[in-house]
Order: sequence, then structure tokens, then C-alpha cells
Amino acid sequence: MAQAGWNLDGRAQGLSGAASARMVTARQPVVEWRMKCLVITPVGPGHEELADACRQSVRRAVAASTGPFSSILHLVVDDSSGRIGRSAARNHAIGKALEMGADWLFFLDADDLMAEPAFSAVQPYIGGYDAVWGQICEMLPGSDAPRLRPGQVAAISSFDDLLSHPPYLTLQIGHFVRSALAASIGFDQTLDCGEDFAFYCEEWSRGRCIKIGDVLFINRRGRHSQGPRSADGRRWLDTVEALLAGHRAQRLAPGRPDPDEPVMPGPA
Repeated sequence: MAQAGWNLDGRAQGLSGAASARMVTARQPVVEWRMKCLVITPVGPGHEELADACRQSVRRAVAASTGPFSSILHLVVDDSSGRIGRSAARNHAIGKALEMGADWLFFLDADDLMAEPAFSAVQPYIGGYDAVWGQICEMLPGSDAPRLRPGQVAAISSFDDLLSHPPYLTLQIGHFVRSALAASIGFDQTLDCGEDFAFYCEEWSRGRCIKIGDVLFINRRGRHSQGPRSADGRRWLDTVEALLAGHRAQRLAPGRPDPDEPVMPGPA
């Protein structure tokens, strides 16, 4: 497997390079929260120029508010040759994040933009959840005006909610997740597409997850990477629909408790 190229960006806090990691924390005011967040961005073929705008968006978001985090760094994985693959690149970055002591991760593709209020928006949910998504917000080709995706499911609070709707109206890759949960799952490197929803389904089945009413990132449509393992929208949808159908069947299997049946709380 090709070696990942790392670019650790501390410039969102006015610093530069990997050596700045400890200094970023030192420059933060004393706050109640003492957690580190790493934004993970794989840069695939054709995304080298788009990645600069992505980096700038993370810096602007950090400048606006660090929310519950005392340290935020942007971990960029160079896969411009396409030899690593986005799943392996993300998995490499998850491992690196654990080595660095990151408590939370945010997955941000190179062709997308971090929303400025993202870190402050997640703060109320950090204590009670393991993964947090926001609204699907997108820029259509030829437009610089972000808009909410029409018809999307605005709030999701259970795995069964997620399984009950078309995937293109529920979640996208940009979300916060505890690093320990992400590391326990990992992205499926055998899949050329649909690895995103395979990952989400494991998060929702194992952890406490929620989709909130805030925008955490902006999806710039029509700018997908064109590497050797890229896939079009039709193939992605077919793959994900089959994946979700499998989960629905598993959850409704004979002998399994009704997922909608109220569960009585156990002893405190």
C-alpha cells in the first residue's frame, strides 16, 4: 500500500506545521473543556486545488469559535495519486489521530467546506453523544450560494429513523465523532463506494448519534475525485440501498425485539 503523506495544519490558530501542535493548546484561553479535535481530509486525484479552499474554511471556523475544544488541528492526507484510496487514507488518519491523543474527529472531504459555526454548534451535544451530524447543505455547480437540500430529513435520533429514509436525504460525510468509536469501526477498504454509509450504520448501531438542525459543513456538488476507484451517483445509491436493506432485514429478523418497542430502564 502506498505511504500516506501527512500535512498537519495548525495555521488556523496562527501557527504552522506539526511542531505547532503543543503551542496551539498553550495559546487557548483556560476553559472548562480540555479536548482535542482533528479535522481529517483526504486529498484525492483532482482535488489538490480544491483542498486550499477547504483548509481556509477550517481556519475561518476555528477563528470564529473553538467551541468545546482546547485544540483543533487539520490533518490532510495526500492521496493525489489515487494509490491509497479514501477509505485507507481516512483509516491512516484515524490511527494518527489516536497517536496524537485526539478525543474527537471531524471528517471533511477536500472538495467541501467547513461551516464557520461548526465548532460552537456541536458544543451542546458533546457530553451526551458519540457522533453528531448537521443539515445537508450544498453548493450547486456554477453557484457560490449554499442552500439546504430540499426534502431532507431534518432530525434523526435513532438508527431506525436513519433506515426509514432514502440515504441522499439523511446524512453526509461531514460529522463529528469520538475518535475511540471511529477507531473501533474503520472504513471498509474493500468498497469502491458506499463505505461512507457502511461507516455511519456502524456508528448508529454502536453509539449515541444525532442529526441536529445546524449546518456543520457545505458540500460542493459536482467536484468528485476522479481516481481509479471512483464511482458515479447511480452506483453509490445502488450500493447504499443494498446495505440499508440488509440492516433493515437484520433488525426485523425473527426473535429480535421490535426496535420500536419501548425499553424499560434498568436499575440506576
